[in-house]
Amino acid sequence: RAALAKPRVEYENSYRTSPDVVFPGSKAGKIIQRIIDSRLNGMKYEHDVCKAMCNQLSDVIKDEIRREIKDVARYKLICWVTIGQVSGQDVHVVSRCLWSADHDRYGSANFQNSHLWAVATVFAVYYDGCFNHNNPEQ
Repeated sequence: RAALAKPRVEYENSYRTSPDVVFPGSKAGKIIQRIIDSRLNGMKYEHDVCKAMCNQLSDVIKDEIRREIKDVARYKLICWVTIGQVSGQDVHVVSRCLWSADHDRYGSANFQNSHLWAVATVFAVYYDGCFNHNNPEQ
């Protein structure tokens, strides 16, 4: 079996400390809004279903943003989706990050119907380290 193992490929640092194109947060927000509107419209809150939907939405959002927004391969995308039940409560969803205000961005969207609410945020953090151009998910 050891003969079948692929050799580990190591990549050199590119030393690019700033992106060619800054991540368009507002465009990402529109993509996120379109996805959560289409996926959650008419849905009722069920804990187990919504838990799985958070994971699914996160993957779909990252895939769509990578597909629709070009020249962001050097950005790490972190997607955070929260779904809760509407039951007369107030909810504030907040986040904090340490990042470069010059290069890093985010996009976010909200959804609410009579049964549930959702907040989806994608953080795009510029990655200037070793990079495999054939695998932007690295």
